[in-house]
Amino acid sequence: MENLKYILGMLKNRKDSFNGKYFIPKAWNAEGINKGIVYEQKGEICINPYEYFSHLIENHILCYAVKDISYLEAVDLKRIGLTLNLKKSIIYSMLIRTFTAWYHTEGALSSGTFLKTISLLPYLKSLGVDIIYLLPIFEYSTRYKKGDLGSPYAIKNIYKLDKNLHDPLLGEYTESMLEIQFKAFVEACHILGIKVMVDFVFRTVSRDNDLLAEHPDWFYWIDLKNSDSFSAPSVDKKEPFAVDNSSIACLYRSKGIERYLSQFTQSPDKIHPEKWQMLVKRHKETGENILDLIEAEFSITTVPGFSDVVNDSQPPWTDVTFLKFYFDVHEEAKKYITDQHPPYIMQDGVRLSVFRGRLENKELREYITGVIPYYQRKFGIDGARIDMAHALSPDLNTEIIAEVKLINENFILWSEEFDPGKSKNAKAYGYHFISGDTWAVYNSFNKPFFNKKLISDSLLRSELPMIASLETPDTPRAALMYKNKRVLSLLTFLNYFIPNSVPFINNGMEAMEIQPMNLGLGNTEEGRFVLNKKDPMYGKLAFFDAYCIHWKSKDFQWMKNNLICACRIRKSFIDILSKNENFIEQPDALKHSSITFLCYYDKNVRKGCFFIANRSEQGKVSIDIKKLIPEHIRDKNLAILYAPDDTKGKEFLEGQRKYLEPYEFLIGSIQ
Repeated sequence: MENLKYILGMLKNRKDSFNGKYFIPKAWNAEGINKGIVYEQKGEICINPYEYFSHLIENHILCYAVKDISYLEAVDLKRIGLTLNLKKSIIYSMLIRTFTAWYHTEGALSSGTFLKTISLLPYLKSLGVDIIYLLPIFEYSTRYKKGDLGSPYAIKNIYKLDKNLHDPLLGEYTESMLEIQFKAFVEACHILGIKVMVDFVFRTVSRDNDLLAEHPDWFYWIDLKNSDSFSAPSVDKKEPFAVDNSSIACLYRSKGIERYLSQFTQSPDKIHPEKWQMLVKRHKETGENILDLIEAEFSITTVPGFSDVVNDSQPPWTDVTFLKFYFDVHEEAKKYITDQHPPYIMQDGVRLSVFRGRLENKELREYITGVIPYYQRKFGIDGARIDMAHALSPDLNTEIIAEVKLINENFILWSEEFDPGKSKNAKAYGYHFISGDTWAVYNSFNKPFFNKKLISDSLLRSELPMIASLETPDTPRAALMYKNKRVLSLLTFLNYFIPNSVPFINNGMEAMEIQPMNLGLGNTEEGRFVLNKKDPMYGKLAFFDAYCIHWKSKDFQWMKNNLICACRIRKSFIDILSKNENFIEQPDALKHSSITFLCYYDKNVRKGCFFIANRSEQGKVSIDIKKLIPEHIRDKNLAILYAPDDTKGKEFLEGQRKYLEPYEFLIGSIQ
């Protein structure tokens, strides 16, 4: 914990010299700290940041540390109880630069930082969080940026941290100081029993990635004149489809394919080797952007990225490009493309899980497989999500996983697989859980088929646990989709009780945020304009713009209480809920058009629990709880543990009340 103590020492040394004003949201002060607070005003508190943060670190984090344990070393994690048991966990997803961004002083919005995020760890712990999932924290590009900041997924150098995550309270930025702050963050998490996962991106990089200077042949190039109008090839009169061996002919024979391929060119080192060497020398001596120089001298540029789905409605990913994992085209493509054609990429070339060449870029493979182990050894991270893992080759996926497990056999691996039916492949690779599709299924919560779609067709169909999520960083916000607070409360609690899942909280959900972070899934361009036009965040997306969460939301405490209560009840039954065999699948209950009934029972400990809800907005629905309970445990003692609106549970159990109001739900015990 030497890094956290180092940060603490720096803060203490500066606290007496601070005489300005520094504001943070009152919502951040979950511990009710008084130290360092000057005054409160309209949902904010004015603090001496050095005194406040140092007090919090010393008295609410370091006080839980065990002497002589290195909280960065994976070998020590078992000694402090950080073992792998995902279905007992709760994941909190955050984009740090947004999560702790705020107007601390008059003027511009300040980026979120590792230091400020450390100060919110006790708050996250109060929500029951024991895994923090960090969206990319690496150096990203502003070349061809979207929005006023650029995307954290447009990674310029994956072996460097994003310098914007340095906190100016700790002095001038240096790379080593930033690394100390990230190490301190991981140490603080481990002290509190929280694991740290990081999102890694290997299929795409920024258009001006640092690898360009040394390896221009690792990229695909097009004429600069085509850059603004570039788009992936499409096939007329066809619904969106993922290209495979049966449909590849359709893609290569599509109208306009020759024009599309004509845009590609050789890499600059092959076009003019001498000019290329002079350009690289200039780049290294002056620090000028390598892509700017290439575009000016060669009139070519890296190809914009795009989805691997043909006829996808998504526009080109203009801020990222593809890495070249093979120097030749795959066998199927050779039927249509000659060897003399410049390197190109289409949807088939994106899908390395299906289409691979024979001339592998072994040096790139070595570069990629070394990334996660680097962050394991240097920063002690506990897990990773691999973005677009389905677009990597099976053998590369296997090697990436093998390398991380050599360092830590309990390293958590999350596959970005949405289809529960494909979970078997993810499991075979060694992944521990998948993204799944719960957020999309919840959109049909008031449909007659909802129970079957959620339980049988999704959750129980997966061979791995899925994240249980009302929203994700890529989807519309739950508070926007479910504006009726009774519905949102019902779904929040349901989300903590569904089988074969890991509850997932997206940063800002507790603040009832309605503005999406991205428009990637289930959204349109209009989705970015849901805030009041007078709101400073109107039209902004956290993935691309300077954005802060609406921590002063009047409904923050209401939603926070829902999450805390759902977590508390879930935790009281966690040993039962976390075992799939304890879930009693009832075909008749799954067919019910308006009632959702979930029941768990562990015959070994002779205890269980149930969740029942009326999803209908039309009116009351009759229920008889004792008849809903499976016959073989119907003679057990039942008790109602939770009901909104202070409903007396015994009224249901004694038959005095036999109906649920619209969106009313109950949670009970069986023993």
